[in-house]
Amino acid sequence: MHWFFFILFMIWTLALIWDGKDLFNKKQWLLAGLMFILVLVATVVIGFTLKWLAQSMSLFSVETAKHYSIILSMSFLCVWGLKVTVVLLCTLFSGIMGGHKRYNAENYEKVSSVTRVAAPGLLIVAKSAVSLGSILMFSGLWLK
Repeated sequence: MHWFFFILFMIWTLALIWDGKDLFNKKQWLLAGLMFILVLVATVVIGFTLKWLAQSMSLFSVETAKHYSIILSMSFLCVWGLKVTVVLLCTLFSGIMGGHKRYNAENYEKVSSVTRVAAPGLLIVAKSAVSLGSILMFSGLWLK
């Protein structure tokens, strides 16, 4: 069961990281904030549901329910946080380039020509680092 959830969360996270939607507009930032609130609400719902199942149906102990509610909640939070991390990195880099365009117009073409060559590689490196971090996080949560 642990391997199943590890693979499920890994596939979901990697699909979100590599989906190509790396810059958010204002509506998508609002949806990301709402998703964070939804993750927190889901944490409470998962906790109460598993505790209810443990107490009323005696399927497993309350300690086991607490353990799995924490793991599931942290997994959902990791999925959300890793996608937001990729978007924040891309937003940071595009903001730096926007600042160069606005405040460093005389050197913007030089900087822009360099970033056109280097940016795709750096994006792949950043997404790869976040993907490797997700493997560490989910293996720590599910495979310990």
